[in-house]
Amino acid sequence: MRSLVVGVVAVLCVGLAGCKKKMNNDSSESSGPYSGGGNPTGYGAAQAVRGAVKRTVTLNELKNLQQFIHDYYTSNGQMPTGAQTWQMLSTSRADPLLNSAIQEQLIYLVPNPAADGLWAYTAEVKTTGGHVVTNSGIDRVTPQDFASRFPGF
Repeated sequence: MRSLVVGVVAVLCVGLAGCKKKMNNDSSESSGPYSGGGNPTGYGAAQAVRGAVKRTVTLNELKNLQQFIHDYYTSNGQMPTGAQTWQMLSTSRADPLLNSAIQEQLIYLVPNPAADGLWAYTAEVKTTGGHVVTNSGIDRVTPQDFASRFPGF
């Protein structure tokens, strides 16, 4: 019982006193993708969780998009343009999360994709790395890899 009381008092003291440590945004220190620079804080942890959820949802939607484009290509013998893809997706209402991801610009459709080229990519791919959709599936790429594999985007 005594250890429970000590634990509760410790939590209350920390909670009431607050964290005095501030986030250091000095670029000379190492920074992780989840902390926003410096050391992670409670706020950074919450942001990391939100980011992980967003990445997971986006990855699932990329898989659905890849399947949708592949099915269209198989059925029609030609690639849909980005505008055609968007029109079909937005009118079908089959995947509201995918529509939302495209509307919120988490996923970008390539205007005129080639059958063996880039079909779509995530918003952060040019800056911090992200995912690309091609005929072979979904790949995680760095910004450098994206620039070398898909020049002009």
